[in-house]
Amino acid sequence: MEQNSQYLIEQLKQQNEMLKSQLMSTSLIHEFTKVLHTCTDFSSIIKTVLLAIQEIIEFDRVILFSIDRDMFKLSPSSWVGLDSVDKNALSISLGFEGGEITDALFLNRHILVEEPDRENDIFCKSLDSTDYLVIPLVLKVSKRCWEAKNCTRMSCPSYQSYNPYCWSVPGGSLIIDAKNENERRAACINCCNFKVEGVLWMDRRFTTTPITSDDITVLTAIINIAGIVIENFKILDDLDKANTSLHKANEQLKIVNHDLQLAQGKIKSDLEHARVIQQGLLPQNLSGNADFNLAARYLSADAVGGDYYDVFTISPGIYGIIVADVSGHGIASALIMSMAKMLLKTFAAKETSPQKTLEYINETFLSEIRTDNFVTIFYAILDITKHTITYTSAGHCPIFFLDKRDNSSHLIKADGLFMGVFQDMMLSESTFEYEPGTLRFVLFTDGLFEARKITDEMYGIDRVIESSINSISQQPSEAVNQILKDQQSFCGNEANEDDVTILVVDL
Repeated sequence: MEQNSQYLIEQLKQQNEMLKSQLMSTSLIHEFTKVLHTCTDFSSIIKTVLLAIQEIIEFDRVILFSIDRDMFKLSPSSWVGLDSVDKNALSISLGFEGGEITDALFLNRHILVEEPDRENDIFCKSLDSTDYLVIPLVLKVSKRCWEAKNCTRMSCPSYQSYNPYCWSVPGGSLIIDAKNENERRAACINCCNFKVEGVLWMDRRFTTTPITSDDITVLTAIINIAGIVIENFKILDDLDKANTSLHKANEQLKIVNHDLQLAQGKIKSDLEHARVIQQGLLPQNLSGNADFNLAARYLSADAVGGDYYDVFTISPGIYGIIVADVSGHGIASALIMSMAKMLLKTFAAKETSPQKTLEYINETFLSEIRTDNFVTIFYAILDITKHTITYTSAGHCPIFFLDKRDNSSHLIKADGLFMGVFQDMMLSESTFEYEPGTLRFVLFTDGLFEARKITDEMYGIDRVIESSINSISQQPSEAVNQILKDQQSFCGNEANEDDVTILVVDL
């Protein structure tokens, strides 16, 4: 009985000591974790890990080997327990010839070397180490390799493996098609899924205490925690850098936006000034007389546009009537149109033929004005003493006459090419007589009939004619309003994409 009691007491003592040891280990890991979370930079995290291994687990010397991807080797980066380290002497190839320390990295497990080869082992030769332990420092893995790369090679051992550390899976890495182990290792260390920060080497050079399984258990826990903290730190550090960059970009964007606002204000002011100038180029007090009545409207798609219309006196009883359109719209078109107006007024005073007048303007355009824009013009000369209209059309859209007596329409299409491109515009001119009080002349630019509704259906020439006939009994000003109202009703809320000009003349 006494022997049994003594045996039980000894067993309880051993179990008690084991529990005390486990409790102490758990407490040490807990305290280490708290200290690790107070670190504010990468170097202090590494230093804390090395000191914990030295002070808590009582290893005399500890070295962290970092991975040099360019040189394909391990190099000492931090250490404790040594005054200095010859980095060149302790640089180790990451290839298969690198020995246990590289095997530990690519197998992702600790390796205890108890009887190193004194002639070939680098730590035995350089540091006189008789036994040592190597453990990889692995970061937190957030995605498995086949998920990150959308890999469908189901034959690869890494595919859907429970082991997320693909570089340590035997037979894995089929996607890189490596011919040997060293090629596989070289590809692995440059892969985005390779999550090894380095390898920790440690020994007890100045003590005789053996390395136990309990030591390895506590070490593994500490190093695993360190890997998670380092990965989280890197993520937060990247986020902080990204936020700093974003803040700087936002500050720069504010400066750019301020400059843009100033530039836009200047552009808006210049456009408004250009609009006022352009409006001044259009007839300000367009009115008829005893021989004709007229009205016009100009709607610019932008602040300024490229349409132009006018009815002007050439000589007593003779008037010029013009509607023109520069390709495109905006500042360039408005500038070209202002030039066309000045040239028209210059040549019209000397030339009674619409055809020759436009040909003279075209020659000046080709020799003096270099532009990719072209101009379409309908130009007519009205002689109220002879009751005749002589006209020509340089590529302009169709316009028409309405006979008030029977509401019939006569469409006039272009008989020549547009201005500013070809030397020979192939123009011709026509003349017809009219009976006063019977004719309505409707001129416009293509922005009127090419306007579209949301279904992309175009308003069209036929609707312009129909609307003009429906308003033929109205005064020209009322007819202009009626035609534009009908067009806007057809198009709905769609804005005009081109300048719109309409001129109605009753003869």
